[in-house]
Amino acid sequence: MFACLALHSTLSRVSPPRMRPWATGTAGFVALTALSAGLAAAGPFGAGNLVVEQIGTGTSTLGSGAFPIAVMEYTTSGSLTQSIALPASGSDQQTDSGSATSNGYLNFNAGYLSVPGYNSAAGTASVASLNTKVNSIFDATTGAIVNRTLFPTGGPTGSPPSPYSGNNFRSSIATSGSTFYAAGTASGTPNTGGAWYYDGSSFIQVSSTASVTNIRNIEIYGGQLYHSSSSGSFLGISSLGTGLPTTTGITPTLQINMGTGASPYGFVLFDTNNDSTLDLAYIADDRTTAGGGLQKWTLTGTGWANSWALLVNSSNTLQPTAGTGFAGLRGLTGSYASGVATLFATTTELSNNRLISIIDAGTTPTSATGLATAGSNFVFRGVDITNVAPVPEPSTYALAVIGAVGAGYMARRRRRGG
Repeated sequence: MFACLALHSTLSRVSPPRMRPWATGTAGFVALTALSAGLAAAGPFGAGNLVVEQIGTGTSTLGSGAFPIAVMEYTTSGSLTQSIALPASGSDQQTDSGSATSNGYLNFNAGYLSVPGYNSAAGTASVASLNTKVNSIFDATTGAIVNRTLFPTGGPTGSPPSPYSGNNFRSSIATSGSTFYAAGTASGTPNTGGAWYYDGSSFIQVSSTASVTNIRNIEIYGGQLYHSSSSGSFLGISSLGTGLPTTTGITPTLQINMGTGASPYGFVLFDTNNDSTLDLAYIADDRTTAGGGLQKWTLTGTGWANSWALLVNSSNTLQPTAGTGFAGLRGLTGSYASGVATLFATTTELSNNRLISIIDAGTTPTSATGLATAGSNFVFRGVDITNVAPVPEPSTYALAVIGAVGAGYMARRRRRGG
């Protein structure tokens, strides 16, 4: 069972990020805080809005080379409020692969937006295989990047080794303005895939290399670290350690076993009755065959049970069986209030894919609502709901959020326990 764990006080009361110039840490990487030069003008993120990662130029066909990244902010009804383009060249550059569908899964947590990518100029060939990984953290209250961390570049045998050496850096989530978890896979020996933690000065490979090291999206719910995987026997959603681990060699525990053929990416977990146990899950599966799309899982007395799985067609009709033109899902986020789950997802088309919403009010939904399209020669990857202020202690979370933005946003999801 998923037991909601109280968030540590250092996460629930995040200090303002330290402002410092370029600094070299003990891990041999370089981190930059208070980055603003070269970044398109950005404003504060709005409470309860959506942030979506968009990759592409709009003119060049998406491929395995490096393409520009933009953070798109939408209201939950699909109105674009701002677009923040990351520099695609120069000293502050951050790009990502146009065709590596497992890359580009940003996350909002504790008042910060974490965006994974590559310190390579747009046009760089086969960028996902390069040891040029970089992660940027935005402060929600200003829209500015407050931390840009370059990963070690020396490969698996480097000192220090390169996380995700020769392979994909897929997802990240911040725990403060200068710390984050990362997810991905690796090539070469020793294995440098799985979950890593950056503590502000060095990288720690949290995942055991004897277990699953090919993981996709990484998340925090109820103060507990989770990840999705479609590797080996870890076909579904796993917890990693207890709470937010910062030590090495941890073997994950498979919590939701989705079964043979599962291909999970984004996921959301809810505590529907406020008993400190996560009991409702939605998982994005990118298969376009039966079982793909949006999956719903509920916690029963004997474990997690699958309620349904729905694919989405080009007209935003939902159905459990495959058909011409039906797509799966990859990015996923959502909220829950008064028995209703509101989900937001990105579809699996390789160009001009969709941002959609799906409402689950207790009966199996039959349609989605289209909110936005990525545009020709663009693609949407990760999506998340914003939280603007550092999160209060779990014991006061409900009252604080109700007072700030209303009960609907209070229930909106995850990560904060209590």
